[in-house]
Amino acid sequence: MLWSGLESVPTTAMTRHRWRDNRNMATDYRQNRPLRASVHSGDGLGASLIPSPLSFGQEKTLKSPLSILRLTTISCDLVYTALAIFALSGVGMYHLRLLFPYIYRYRYRLIAGLVVAALGAAVSSFSPLVLRLAIDSLANRAIDPHQLLWFGGALIGLAIIDGAMKFVQRMLIAVTSYRIENDLRADLFDRLLSFDQMFYQQHYTGDLMARLTNDLSAVRQFLGPGLNGAATAVLTFLAATVLMMLVDPVLALIVVLLLPMATIVFVAIGGRMRQAFHRVQDQFGILSTRAQENFAGIRTVKAFAQEEAEIAVFAADNERYRKLNLHYVLLSGALWPAMTFCLGFIAALILLVGGQRVAAGTLTIGELVQFNAYLALLAFPMIILGWMVNLFQQATASLERLNDILRLQPAIISPSTPRLPPGRGSIEFRKVGVRTNHSDQWLLRNLSFQVPAGKVMAIVGATGAGKTTLVNLLGRVRDPDEGQVLIDGIDVRELELAALRRMIGYVPQESFLFSMPLRENIGFGVATVDPARLDHVIEVSRLSNDLDQFPDGIDTMVGERGVTLSGGQKQRMAIARALMRDPRILILDDALSSVDTHTAAQILAGLRAEMNGRTTIIIAQRIATVRDADQIIVLDDGQIVERGSHQELLARNGRYAAMYRRELLAAELEREE
Repeated sequence: MLWSGLESVPTTAMTRHRWRDNRNMATDYRQNRPLRASVHSGDGLGASLIPSPLSFGQEKTLKSPLSILRLTTISCDLVYTALAIFALSGVGMYHLRLLFPYIYRYRYRLIAGLVVAALGAAVSSFSPLVLRLAIDSLANRAIDPHQLLWFGGALIGLAIIDGAMKFVQRMLIAVTSYRIENDLRADLFDRLLSFDQMFYQQHYTGDLMARLTNDLSAVRQFLGPGLNGAATAVLTFLAATVLMMLVDPVLALIVVLLLPMATIVFVAIGGRMRQAFHRVQDQFGILSTRAQENFAGIRTVKAFAQEEAEIAVFAADNERYRKLNLHYVLLSGALWPAMTFCLGFIAALILLVGGQRVAAGTLTIGELVQFNAYLALLAFPMIILGWMVNLFQQATASLERLNDILRLQPAIISPSTPRLPPGRGSIEFRKVGVRTNHSDQWLLRNLSFQVPAGKVMAIVGATGAGKTTLVNLLGRVRDPDEGQVLIDGIDVRELELAALRRMIGYVPQESFLFSMPLRENIGFGVATVDPARLDHVIEVSRLSNDLDQFPDGIDTMVGERGVTLSGGQKQRMAIARALMRDPRILILDDALSSVDTHTAAQILAGLRAEMNGRTTIIIAQRIATVRDADQIIVLDDGQIVERGSHQELLARNGRYAAMYRRELLAAELEREE
């Protein structure tokens, strides 16, 4: 059951080979469980690891009932620790399964960190023993200045060793937490890039960014400082408990029986903390989305003078985020007073009972001081346990949000035995149908046509007729709900996805540019940029007309999403980028809509040479752009209503001819003005 959640881990090339290791780990885990149980059982091991104070010349006889009491106390301690871990687990353990493969990958570093933590806990447990010997010697007036120096030096030496152990422990565990965060972020990014457009229509960019930053940071905090503190706390807790029983089993039993009060508080508050933090992270995603949309659409916001309105909406979202954070902080803050009360109550009982035993002569002052020093050591594990509840609830809430992404499987993937496209570039649609968001309403229905290799086909039609959806089927941006799309006689779903997309050059309606120089934007997706080819595509796209306007020419840095360029410049940049790939199939989706008529005519003249011998599909609103195509189809309401050459469609005097006449009339009116 513990390892049944591995299917949620991304199956990228980086992680696929790790699954076998994870299954082996599961086998080792099950085989080692009895061994760990045997290590924790019994009294002999704990007593043998830590020197008994009886070895310092103070003879005591432990009768059988006390030995039984000691075993009982150890058992209670182990039960308490198990209950605390179980209380921390709950629903969160389901989401923590996501981390198991990553933790197993760095198991040796983590094991080394735990070993160092155990050594540090053992070293820190000796300080109260040295303190007890010094105080008993002072009480008996059997000490000289040299012995005091020895005791002081011993305490300083133990502190130095303990500090060095903690430094090494933190270096081992903290570095591992950053490596796990790095691997998890890489796998998340790989998974996000594998999703189709439908996924991004259903998820906000700002929320996805919050998951890759805020949520991953919460997970790293749990794996780094949280795991580091937990290891120190648990080992110190066990060591201090065993040593307290060696000093006075009765007082130790009082401590162990009262400590579960804190667990009750953790169980009561922990679940509410996880839910509260989940709401905080969700609201942070909404806040990030709001900011991202305003920054990306700053031109629209300013054009409509909506700055004040957007500021008001952001302020309302920000206020809700503050209130949710405040609610979470209030829950988190309730843990600390509860722990302070528990520890103060226990300390008062120890002082009362221990003082009576000192007065009765059954306990020395040094032993009482030693016992209280161990109780002080237990205060740190209790504080860390409360902090761990905090980090655990944050991590499980964040892992739940991350798992929402990782458990999704990409809808568009390469087949298990992919075929490579021959590369000629012929296209065929056979009775293709596409539903709107996979509903019962058809966006495209019963489309069939062929585009021979090296020919040019144009698609015209009203806005919303399904033109862009149709060409998206070629690159498998989405798959048809019925029928087949074939390239060179092979169904595109049988082709290797990367190879299929490499043979297609696509100029979309909305040209997206990255925040990098013009040269790199044009060469995006090309392994090696040929300078001669670069100059050629810049000339064909007529981007050369504007290079003098850019401060650094072709090396000018483009702002985010191309904000520093005009709409026409962005379209010409996209044309150059598509031609740079030298694709077998070229798709121009309304690629000249933002370009003036004169420049569009120049670009078309250059494109004719590029389209010669290259399969090309042109989507356009201007008839002048498509009139030279070998074949033109007219889409209306998701179906082909006309097809033929420019002259053939004009002769039919149908929709295409009506569009042509309207365009001529608009041009005539424009000339008269």
